[in-house]
Amino acid sequence: MAEIERLVARSFLATARCASFKQAARSLNMHPTVLRKQLRRLETSLGEALFVYQDRALALTSRGLALQAELASRHRDLRPEVGFAERPELRLTMPEWVLDDVLGRHLVAFLRRHAGVRLELLRQDQGPLLQSEVMIWLADPDQARPDPGFAMTRPQRLASVEFQACIGKRYARERRLPARLCDLHDYMLVQRPDTLASAVFAPWNALVDARGSAVTRAHSQQWTMELIRHAACIGLMPHYTSHIDANLQLLPGLFARPMRQSIWLACAPLSAQREDVMSLQALIHNAFAERRDWFAAGDE
Repeated sequence: MAEIERLVARSFLATARCASFKQAARSLNMHPTVLRKQLRRLETSLGEALFVYQDRALALTSRGLALQAELASRHRDLRPEVGFAERPELRLTMPEWVLDDVLGRHLVAFLRRHAGVRLELLRQDQGPLLQSEVMIWLADPDQARPDPGFAMTRPQRLASVEFQACIGKRYARERRLPARLCDLHDYMLVQRPDTLASAVFAPWNALVDARGSAVTRAHSQQWTMELIRHAACIGLMPHYTSHIDANLQLLPGLFARPMRQSIWLACAPLSAQREDVMSLQALIHNAFAERRDWFAAGDE
């Protein structure tokens, strides 16, 4: 019973602090319905109302104020700053464009439901894989598992993505789209940072390196897209780009070989069974499942 009383005390104190059932539930990583049921049972056992709506805001009754003072004194370890200090770190490493294009909306929903997590988003566009609780990375077709120098769970392949040259539709009509590499001579090229170290992108990198001018090296996919959309540049983008922005036009057929990479997911073994890590993994799988049609053209 002591454990149940402690859980109810935590729920009550969080709701009193937040003056919101929904925000308290987010902070406690609970469903609002579960929280409301706990508090209704508490009110029933006490025989008095603890919360009341005043001027469209949730407030404590006089009995609620007295109970808040009593429980805060009895359960000093339930203070919010103590609870935050006890949260394990949850780090998610991934390429920037995976967050922007695939996971962004799902991650926002995850944080709405889990306001108490201690989350750090790490950018993994190139270089050695960064060690974290959850890791997403890209690999060439013949490089399924990296050797980062630390342990990880068995990698799971999420999808395959093909990169193609892309141009803003306002700068090229269908009947005048560049169809050969020589047609690119009159366009500025914009280079993404994540294509430099991969052999898959050797044809594109060679094209850029051969230029003495008319090249912009961007440091994010967002700026690569902006320059393609508004500055008459041509650059590499994922083949699903037309799903994201109807103003962008892919240029298939410029290169003899497809520039394709696989997207992989793995976790740190010691934290793989943590509830927050498993929830984040499920979110990632669901996000890619929803976008399956985006990646169909690039499946191996």
